Amino acid sequence: MKKIITLLVALMTFGAFAQVSVDQKKVNVDGTKDGFYVSIPYGTAKQIEKELKDELKGWKGKYKNGATIFVDDCKLKEMGKNTFDVYAKIEENPEGGAYVSVAIDLGGVFLSSAGDGAKAKFIEVRLQKFGVNAAKSVVGEEVKAEEKILKERQKELEDLEKEEEKMEKAIEDYKKKIEETEKSIEEGKKSQEAKKGEITEQEEKVKTVIKKKEAVK
Repeated sequence: MKKIITLLVALMTFGAFAQVSVDQKKVNVDGTKDGFYVSIPYGTAKQIEKELKDELKGWKGKYKNGATIFVDDCKLKEMGKNTFDVYAKIEENPEGGAYVSVAIDLGGVFLSSAGDGAKAKFIEVRLQKFGVNAAKSVVGEEVKAEEKILKERQKELEDLEKEEEKMEKAIEDYKKKIEETEKSIEEGKKSQEAKKGEITEQEEKVKTVIKKKEAVK
C-alpha cells in the first residue's frame, strides 16, 4: 500500500511540475519590452537553446546567436504579409528547467494582446507547443540514457546468470568425477584384496617348494 501511495504522490508531483506555461508580460531582452515568458520544466539552458534555435529557424528569418538571440526578418503566414524581428533570451531555472523570454518587433511596436490580440494569441499557442516539444525532447534524451543504463544492467545480470550456470555445471562435473573416482577406489580395494589373496596363495606355494627342496637328501 505504501508503494502505491508513494507512486501516486510521485505522479502527482510530476504532473504539477511538468506544466509548460506562457505568460504575456514585460520581458528583459535587450531592454524591457512587451513579450512572452515561457516556463519549461525540464532541461538545461543549453538544451533549451538548441530546441529554441530549431523552432526559430522555422520562422524563416536570419538567426543570430548571442547573449540575446536575434532573428531578423521572420515571416509566418499567420502573422500577415509583413516581416517581423524576434528577440529571445534563455535563463536557467535553479530548481530545474529554464525560462525563455521572447519579444516580437512588428516594426517599432512589440507584439502584445493589447496591440493585436489575434497575433499575440497565435504566438502564445506556438510558444506553448514549442515549450511542450522542448520538454518532451529533453526528457526523451533522458529516457534514452536511462534505457541504455537499463540494458547495461540487464546485460550484467545475464552475464552473472551465465557465470552461475557455468559454475553449477562445473559442480555437476566435479560431482560426477568424484563419483567415478570413488567407484575406482572401491574397485581398487577389491583388486587389492584379490591380489593379497594371490600373494598369500603364492607364499604357500613358495613354502611348499622350499620344503620340497629341503626334503631332498
